[in-house]
Amino acid sequence: MDKNNKFKRYLIIFILAFGTTAMYSLPYMKSSFYDPMQQALGLSHTQIGNLLSLYGMVGMLAYFVGGIIADKFSIKKLISFSLISSGLIGFYFSTFPPYSMLLLIFVAWGATTILTFFAASIKVVRMQGSESEQGRIFGFYEGLSGISGTLVSFVGLYLFGKFTEITVGFKYVVWLYSIASIICGILLFMLIKEDKSEEESSGGDLSLKSIIDIIKMPKAWLIGLIVFSTYLVFSSLTYLSPYLSEVYLMPMTLVTSLSIVRTYVIKMGASPAAGIISDKVGSPIKVMFIGFILMAVSTGAYLVIPKNGSFLWIAVINMIILSTILFGFRGIYFASVSESNIPLEKTGAVVGFASLIGFSPDAFYYTLAGNWLDTYGQTGYTYIFIFSLICALIGIFATFTLNKLNQKEKLEQESNKITKKEQLV
Repeated sequence: MDKNNKFKRYLIIFILAFGTTAMYSLPYMKSSFYDPMQQALGLSHTQIGNLLSLYGMVGMLAYFVGGIIADKFSIKKLISFSLISSGLIGFYFSTFPPYSMLLLIFVAWGATTILTFFAASIKVVRMQGSESEQGRIFGFYEGLSGISGTLVSFVGLYLFGKFTEITVGFKYVVWLYSIASIICGILLFMLIKEDKSEEESSGGDLSLKSIIDIIKMPKAWLIGLIVFSTYLVFSSLTYLSPYLSEVYLMPMTLVTSLSIVRTYVIKMGASPAAGIISDKVGSPIKVMFIGFILMAVSTGAYLVIPKNGSFLWIAVINMIILSTILFGFRGIYFASVSESNIPLEKTGAVVGFASLIGFSPDAFYYTLAGNWLDTYGQTGYTYIFIFSLICALIGIFATFTLNKLNQKEKLEQESNKITKKEQLV
């Protein structure tokens, strides 16, 4: 790969990471601007929850179908359409429409950010590196998402702070995300190149048989379980901030600072590092197998670390270790698709199906964990850690089994090659 071509590939990954961050910041405005969003749109807590739940439900349906779409149509056009249309919807969002229209906006975002985008973006990232570079490529992509998130968030906070009226500041932040998403969509349309044969071919098959073939694929289920285990434990990180505050009485300012470090700083380094390690080892799946063992130890540690102030920093260090493992995994779990010898023309469908399983915690976990905390108080955290430990054990099983399947398939292929050579002789 010549230097110009290599630079172009990494430029595509950078713009894709930046555009993805800007685009997803629109439906997830509540993450950084909850109060301004509530005031500007005149919404209750329940209404905001309804918007996000609706977005999540549309997303659940969109992952698998979107994977098939990514194999069927031009990924360049899908990604550009997604980024540009999401940004345009954002401009309408900034006019503060009534609640009934906001519901439609979040349904539309579910389509543009997941149905036509998610699997296509994974496919584009996979195409930017050789089979031996998949860990590094995906890790670099996830790390750049962390850097982009930090940049976009701080620029948004700066813009927001420039205006005394909350609604005006919120509008400018929405404009920022929308413009960035649209610009990235235009740039990627110019940068991503597809072979004419790829553009004109039908790609993936939308038939019922092709869908059943993916569902019957053991590797697709195992990749889905790997993503599920990672994502559910990752979702549990949300509750570590209130855990430290309530159980160990850590000051809120310190909890907030640690949350920023956990969300952005660790992500910048952990994902690329996991990618580099995976490529050195030669197997992202083997790296994740070891990682899941460490994850099980880390989540289990919260069940035995004494709940008093003198053990606070042990709990904090354990949080940093767990966060590092999880962000490392987020950088490489889709590299398992390439390692498992999934054909490129089926990548979208497999990623879509694995995502349907993997990101299903969005549909139930926050409600479940919230109910535990409301019903059982601090004991609810114990249930969260037990559930996380169970998921880490599922991850150990999934990575071990997937590695065994891949090794068996590799031995069979080598045996067939030897047999063919002997027949020729």
